[in-house]
Amino acid sequence: MGYLYHRWGNQANEGNSLVRTSLVDAQTPIPRRMGPMVLGSTLVTHLFGASVGREGTALQMAAAMVRPAIQFLKLSKKYYRMALTAAIAGGFGAVFGTPWAGLVFAMEWNRKQPFRMQALLPACITALLSDAVCTAWGISHGVFRVPQIPEFSSAYIGWLLAAGILFGLLARSFILLQKGIRKAATKWIPYPPLRLFWGGLLFVVIVSTLHSDRYTGLGLPVIEEAFLKTLSWEDSFWKLVLTALVLGVGYKGGEVTPLFFIGATMGSALTLVFPYSPGLWAAMGWVAVFAGATHTPLACMVMAGELFGLEVLSGAAIVCALAYGVSGKNSVYTDEPIR
Repeated sequence: MGYLYHRWGNQANEGNSLVRTSLVDAQTPIPRRMGPMVLGSTLVTHLFGASVGREGTALQMAAAMVRPAIQFLKLSKKYYRMALTAAIAGGFGAVFGTPWAGLVFAMEWNRKQPFRMQALLPACITALLSDAVCTAWGISHGVFRVPQIPEFSSAYIGWLLAAGILFGLLARSFILLQKGIRKAATKWIPYPPLRLFWGGLLFVVIVSTLHSDRYTGLGLPVIEEAFLKTLSWEDSFWKLVLTALVLGVGYKGGEVTPLFFIGATMGSALTLVFPYSPGLWAAMGWVAVFAGATHTPLACMVMAGELFGLEVLSGAAIVCALAYGVSGKNSVYTDEPIR
């Protein structure tokens, strides 16, 4: 897989960073090969148990289809950004079953574009239609319940503020570790295929030492467990380390589901000290760590309402905004500040 990207990947190797760059600068092309390459490589990565997600694949597949579609329909280039925004909304909304969060995510990613409001209606239609197609195809998404939502009080707000800071620092740690591993691996192992080999070997050694497959793959069973009982902080720690490792050395996949895992398990672990139920803090950690790592707090607030119910929206707004503020200037999608 590393050799294929090294030999034929070219710009496709930049992944979501290239998609976001193309969204800001329409002159930056997204190669057609990105779609099939990222699909195949992500399937291989998941097949062998690496700790990656799937939303990055969905976004890149959708984005790679935009320019050929524009050319086939003989539309002018001015529609490119509009179509790309719609593709991002559809890819994100469909993979998680959260079309409204997908819409807001695409618009937040697009916030440097002066005419982004023109893309609002197409992105809305695409997000809803993409989710409907997945549902009609029989694709199901996890259902998570948050019991005993506390009433708003000064004490509850205080705990939310403390949690938001912790989740923001956790997101920042993930960003810094992933980028640090990528920089070190590039410096020490110049030949890209060998970076994947040695990184994969180290992943195998760590997982074998832990004697558990708890931190491999998407980790959805562990996320579900986090809503039901108090977990150890080790779950969040090892998922963060292993995800940063495999993505840092160049394996393909998404960051978002692992970020959900990291946030939900850390939120569950907080109930060793924090009051209220593990499900409440797992839900808050789910969206807050994602908000801090991707710099899309509004999309995460909407996602909280779609996944966990409108009752959690006010609390999620506080932790997402604070995590976003604490997480720093860089996101997982780019090495350059996006604010």
